[in-house]
Amino acid sequence: MTIGFPSLRIDADNQTHHLWNNNGVWWVHFTLHFDHRKRRVRRSLKTRLLAEAIERRDALLLQIEREGEPVTERPATAGDQRQWM
Repeated sequence: MTIGFPSLRIDADNQTHHLWNNNGVWWVHFTLHFDHRKRRVRRSLKTRLLAEAIERRDALLLQIEREGEPVTERPATAGDQRQWM
């Protein structure tokens, strides 16, 4: 299985960087890079508390930065089959 590593930009002045609130629940978003490709990842932090979301985001991103994140292959679609003339 392919392992991806995050590309992170840290904004020290913005404590909610990489976070967004979706109907009261905090989510994290980041980009994984692997095999000269990239994939946008969005994951629920399963909390409604901002302080807890910040802690969970920091722990998650640190873990992925150290260990990487498995990236599953997506099934090919008709749009992936380009025919050149």
